[in-house]
Amino acid sequence: MNNNNKIRVRFAPSPTGHLHIGSVRTALFNYLFAKHNDGKFLLRIEDTDTERSSENMIKNIIESLKWLNLSYDDVIVYQSDNIKKHKQSAEKLLKDGKAYRCFCTKKDLEKERKSEDKFHKYSGKCRNLTDEQINKNISEGKKFVIRFKTPEGVTKFKDMVYKDISVNNSEFDDFIIMRSDGSPTYNFAVVVDDFDMKITHVIRGEDHLSNTPKQILLYLAMNKKVPKFAHVPLITDSQKKRLSKRTGAVSVDEYKKMGFTPEGLINGLVHLGWGTSNNKTIYTMENLIEKFELNRVSKKRAIFDIEKIKWINGKHISAMSDEELFSLVVENWKNNSLITEENIVSEKKRLIKIISLLKSRMRLIPDFVVYGEYFFKSPTKYEQNAIQKHWTDTEIKNLLEKMAIEFKNIRKFNLDNSEETVRRIASENDIKAGVLIHSLRLAITGFSVSPSIFDILILIGKSETIKRIKLAIKFIEKMNIRL
Repeated sequence: MNNNNKIRVRFAPSPTGHLHIGSVRTALFNYLFAKHNDGKFLLRIEDTDTERSSENMIKNIIESLKWLNLSYDDVIVYQSDNIKKHKQSAEKLLKDGKAYRCFCTKKDLEKERKSEDKFHKYSGKCRNLTDEQINKNISEGKKFVIRFKTPEGVTKFKDMVYKDISVNNSEFDDFIIMRSDGSPTYNFAVVVDDFDMKITHVIRGEDHLSNTPKQILLYLAMNKKVPKFAHVPLITDSQKKRLSKRTGAVSVDEYKKMGFTPEGLINGLVHLGWGTSNNKTIYTMENLIEKFELNRVSKKRAIFDIEKIKWINGKHISAMSDEELFSLVVENWKNNSLITEENIVSEKKRLIKIISLLKSRMRLIPDFVVYGEYFFKSPTKYEQNAIQKHWTDTEIKNLLEKMAIEFKNIRKFNLDNSEETVRRIASENDIKAGVLIHSLRLAITGFSVSPSIFDILILIGKSETIKRIKLAIKFIEKMNIRL
């Protein structure tokens, strides 16, 4: 296309289940390609499977795209609204002699299959029925499907990812385009719908690659312009098998519950099959729109690495402002009974300071609960390896006792005074300050790693600090008795 403004792509999910991660990656590639080229990203709901489609799933798809900030242009197209056009297009193919009615029953087809020694294709038994035979069958109420007359020859096309594809038409039988109940098959419906929506580029998973030659034949038979095709690699697990629920093929809702941010999840998914020459990892949506090109999509199947995506998500959490994170984090704290609705209002400044202190270390939003609980509660347990490393020295208990006394005597308990006190005790007892700081950190947080311990002390307050040191001393005493 010389005029990029004419580019139109579509995301076309079936509302038979929640939007899962593979579908989201497809939607993302369509969205980025459209926006990079100042084109249109359209949404079509393929809801012709009336038994399995549901309004709840349609709502879920729309809400998931909204949460991911993948906003579609124009109104949503529902495939079920186009049934009349599907029928009209099939009738036109019948009239032009490019399709035919097939009255073969399931029993007839089964008999054919059993008689074939090689890979079975429909024999074309009904291909040359006379008008008289057709009218007689119809008058007798015989059900029929409409089959496409697959022409002889070879279908060639240039895929934007897989490059030159060539398929001999003899590999196909006369495939069905309309079922006996009057509903269109997938390959026929998408051709009619894509043309009707003026789709210029079809970007979808490589599992659809085998459908493309059939669809091209239908475009040509209907004298329609064939869109460009791009098939992106499937996502696999570490064993190079298709994703299962266990290995990551879960819904957007599940990733949201896990604590991913939309920006982090999008950034993680874009690397599944796409990348830039500089191997940059962290992108904003604006960066991706600017950089995205289909020639950077690999033919190699993408391996899903949940830990890498969590790491990427953490980088996005770090980049978010404290105010942006506030509502997400406090909701988690409240749901885990660490704070109340009243605390959110009365202690907002303190809560924002806690978020600011923690965010560079968090990968998922619930991490603010796991690694931030000590801002609201005394630790109920201590990291086992840290106990062995920092609390087995016989002098540590005495030093912690001195610290509790010194802290109690500080008139102004602030950042400078608390740090000066710890470093002075370490110096007076001829030990490295780090030894005492690590022991104090374990007492206050229960962990061996945390943000600056002195920032934490000020945020939990003087009395709480002393209380936790005393609890740690009791724990050490019991531990020494057991030893």
